[in-house]
Amino acid sequence: MSEKRKYMRFNVLIDAICRKCDSSKKLRINNFSKEGVGILSEESFKSGEDVELEMMIPGDNIPVFFEGEVAWAADLDRNESLYKTGVRFKKIDSHDKSRMLEYIYRKWIVSGQNESNKNTEDK
Repeated sequence: MSEKRKYMRFNVLIDAICRKCDSSKKLRINNFSKEGVGILSEESFKSGEDVELEMMIPGDNIPVFFEGEVAWAADLDRNESLYKTGVRFKKIDSHDKSRMLEYIYRKWIVSGQNESNKNTEDK
């Protein structure tokens, strides 16, 4: 399988809500990139579908809102209980995007330092 991704993905697990069609679906954001997010949900989405997402950055009390378009949607694997979907950003406030990326980078750097320390301690 060839890699189609243009940007690095950062793995996270953040609760979010998808608001559309006067209903809301709980889901989890499982990765971020410069262009969008990966989500896990109990309900499926259709490719090309517009979505509005709301999420809370851990340690922050102001929600982040953004609009996106479903770039791809995978069928439910019989060994899994959640649908996997990729959402491309369409509209997001630049300040909110900066807040999200700051959280991810902090998490990534701390995680990298912990791995580095662990490797050093093992020697």
